[in-house]
Amino acid sequence: MNTDTLNGVGNKSGALDCDIELCNSSCCRNCAVLTEDEAAKLIANVRNEYAFELEPKKYFRQAKGEHGIYFALKIIKGQCIFLNKERRCRIYRCRPKLCELYPAIDVNAVDERCPIVGKLPQDILETLKKRYENEVDERIKQEQTFRFI
Repeated sequence: MNTDTLNGVGNKSGALDCDIELCNSSCCRNCAVLTEDEAAKLIANVRNEYAFELEPKKYFRQAKGEHGIYFALKIIKGQCIFLNKERRCRIYRCRPKLCELYPAIDVNAVDERCPIVGKLPQDILETLKKRYENEVDERIKQEQTFRFI
């Protein structure tokens, strides 16, 4: 991806570098869902990057879908458990793929509630949706609903 097209809102990986003052971390009110392998990788990455141990029962809720059992990041008082008091992600460098790809929320959809969606060039949105298509686990993409268990 040509980073010149990002106009200060993205980085070389195609993820967005947002100004949370615009939205008060509204993306972090979504419940990212991970496969068991993704949750294990997140735990290992956070341990290596931040020297912090994520206890699964404290940070994840199990969720059942039609295609399997998943691990959802816990939402506390309407926001992701990993947000600090300044509404910054405490695990940003290791954040889950669904968080990194936001506002892409499906192969063909973006979250219109994100205040910068209407300001982003179409090629950036298309890159995020393409990354969603290529990088998000197939089972998660197929799920319609999750039920906490």
